[in-house]
Amino acid sequence: MNTVPIMAVLGILTAIAATVLIYIFFLPENKRERLPKIGKLLHDIFNFKSLFIEKVLQLLYILSTTSCIFIGFFMLFGFEESWYRGVNWYGGYGILVMLLGPIAIRIAFEAAMLFILLVKNVIQINNKLKSNIEHNDQFKNF
Repeated sequence: MNTVPIMAVLGILTAIAATVLIYIFFLPENKRERLPKIGKLLHDIFNFKSLFIEKVLQLLYILSTTSCIFIGFFMLFGFEESWYRGVNWYGGYGILVMLLGPIAIRIAFEAAMLFILLVKNVIQINNKLKSNIEHNDQFKNF
């Protein structure tokens, strides 16, 4: 008997129930003050008040750069023997991977970070505009 489909359905139903509970208890802005510290953290996570993608991209950048360097280093010692071509040494490819790999990775991750910084700046501008509008509304009442 295969229980995987049953477990998948149970997982989906549990995820739907958890989504409804999170939507009711953590997402409303008026409930944030009454939440404990962990609840406030979950509220900020679910409302995207802090961006975790920066830290994830930093981790992936470091992982991919070190991978390029170490793979290129170990390619320096790699070779392939074949009866029709003799011995092929992969050291040249290893040097290229060690030199050009981190440069290409840096360019790709900088492009992603530029997009994230653009989003963060737009969020800051929106927050400043909201605070200016609220400040101006206070003076209109007097």
